[in-house]
Amino acid sequence: MPEASRLFAAKNTIELWQHEGLLRAIDAQLGIVLLRAGALEPIAALGALVSYQVGRGHTCLSLPLLLRDPVKTLGIDDSSSEFEAQFRDLMPDLAQLVAALNRCDSVLCVAGADAVDALQPLVWDPQRQLLYLRRYWQYEQRIAKWLDTRTAQLQQAGATEPLRAVIAQLIAPKNDAISWQRLACANAAKQHFSVITGGPGTGKTYTVVRVLATLLSFHEHLRIALAAPTGKAAARMEESVNAALADTDNPALLRVKSALSRKATTLHRLLGSQRNSRYFRHNSAMPLPFDVVVVDEASMIDTEMFDALLDAIGLHTRLILLGDKDQLAPVEAGSILASLCQGAEHRHYSAAHRQWLMAASGEPLPEPAASVAPGLHDHIVMLEGSERFQGAIADLALAVNACDVDAANQALTKVRLLPAPVAVVGQSMPTLAADPKASAFWRELASGFAGFIALCNQGEAGEEEAINAWAARVLSAYADYQLLTALRSGPWGQQQLNRMMEQLLRSGSASGAGAWYHGRPVMVTSNDYSLNLNNGDIGIVLKHPSDQRLRVVFPAPVTEANPAGVRWILPSRLDAVETVYAMTVHKSQGSEFRHAVLILPDRPTPVLTKELIYTGITRAKKDLTLVIPNQNVWQQGVLTRIERFGGLG
Repeated sequence: MPEASRLFAAKNTIELWQHEGLLRAIDAQLGIVLLRAGALEPIAALGALVSYQVGRGHTCLSLPLLLRDPVKTLGIDDSSSEFEAQFRDLMPDLAQLVAALNRCDSVLCVAGADAVDALQPLVWDPQRQLLYLRRYWQYEQRIAKWLDTRTAQLQQAGATEPLRAVIAQLIAPKNDAISWQRLACANAAKQHFSVITGGPGTGKTYTVVRVLATLLSFHEHLRIALAAPTGKAAARMEESVNAALADTDNPALLRVKSALSRKATTLHRLLGSQRNSRYFRHNSAMPLPFDVVVVDEASMIDTEMFDALLDAIGLHTRLILLGDKDQLAPVEAGSILASLCQGAEHRHYSAAHRQWLMAASGEPLPEPAASVAPGLHDHIVMLEGSERFQGAIADLALAVNACDVDAANQALTKVRLLPAPVAVVGQSMPTLAADPKASAFWRELASGFAGFIALCNQGEAGEEEAINAWAARVLSAYADYQLLTALRSGPWGQQQLNRMMEQLLRSGSASGAGAWYHGRPVMVTSNDYSLNLNNGDIGIVLKHPSDQRLRVVFPAPVTEANPAGVRWILPSRLDAVETVYAMTVHKSQGSEFRHAVLILPDRPTPVLTKELIYTGITRAKKDLTLVIPNQNVWQQGVLTRIERFGGLG
């Protein structure tokens, strides 16, 4: 085939996939650029597909799996397209494909961790038969090298008796079970890199506060930084740490109080993000100026951010990660915490480290099934035994996390189920006037906001202190009840739910006209450093009693000058916000609500996994309501796990 015809045919196929919605524009453009650079048609198509996989959260593409089942590997709904036939026509067998990769000038073939600074757009790892975009291969190589270096450094914590005595003063023993909190405290005190994982209510924040107290007992002056991936998670972290340190007369915990002079911040702010750039001010040339860095909600950290974080951690800085390994993976590519914590529930520690942990914590450890060499597993402790989640919510969360449909259905009988209205017609739900059942359903959902709306309308005349105290109560009342969805759009998505809630709640209040109205809850959708607001921060629009002008109240640190912990911002200064009676489960990570309502979609969707359902369920502190329009979709979601391809697992 002449060169021009060959390029035209391959370009046609790639553009056809884009037109059918199988590829994004950026994926198709990479394939076309590779064609123009001289790559063969299959290599150009692979470049487009590996870019597509990065968009789906994977850091690489497994060629054997792709050739065996392209539709499943790529997560493509092939019911209305001829993708697989087109793919088979384009792709040779694995041996021919590997030979073509080895010959292509646009592909770097590696045999390990060499040539990190390569310039080719694609990287082929023949040992594991994985194809990468160069950038993500470099991230994984640097992360793996950092972890290998840190786990190879055996940290000596000195004699175990002094450490054991300090831990005994900070964490009471459990008479009927192993105290994994004591073990985690000992482990983190020894290591310069450690991970504390566990489900909601297992005491991750409680434990890390005592880790800091332990370290301060041996090192008087420590510079400590607290961080989380999002502003909301950082605020929640600070709230949890303050609660763990409240009303204490323990001298060790009082030292932690005085040492935490900095408030919790986002990772972007901690590292010093550069405007219009993916680079940060702090890196290996200018490490973070802290002795200890604690990062909460580590399940939300993607591969690129983790690489940047590790690059900024100095040789003598301790890094402690906290998070639930079973929660949702990040929106961006990679699943760092899940990769690091594979098999953490088995507690496979090396023999020497196991003996040291028992001596330093005073806790027994079960006999291992087999001996293991020192490695990453020695740096991870998984907590268990929730103090906060008990009963029906815990039973349901555990069943979903185990992908056990029968146990999950049994647990459903113990939580509140709200029957969904009649079937969806097209892409819209029945309106309030069109269907009495639908009207009753929507009003039932809206009734949970009654206390919040009443408090908004109550107002508070008087001095500024009284007005701020009222605003703080409004913010607290909002956190009592929250609608959570799997999707942003569609009949059961966030946008539809917010429209319905506004229609119901504005009609019954003195909210006024216009996009901005009294009682409107809003979420910030992008970082605004000029206003000190982060993506995910939530505020409430209120008529300020002093002049009846609309202002948005946001939470703020509690200080002597601001005992209510609120700040007021004019709506005109807020550009990127959206109404948030309902939010997606992704956006809810790092938050807790007294009563959470999890609303599932009525049709299969790739995003509905057991991790999403588990995360939604565990946002509820006391009460949980589920809306399940389709039982088959519910069961399929419980059985579906997030599977992200990457070289770190």
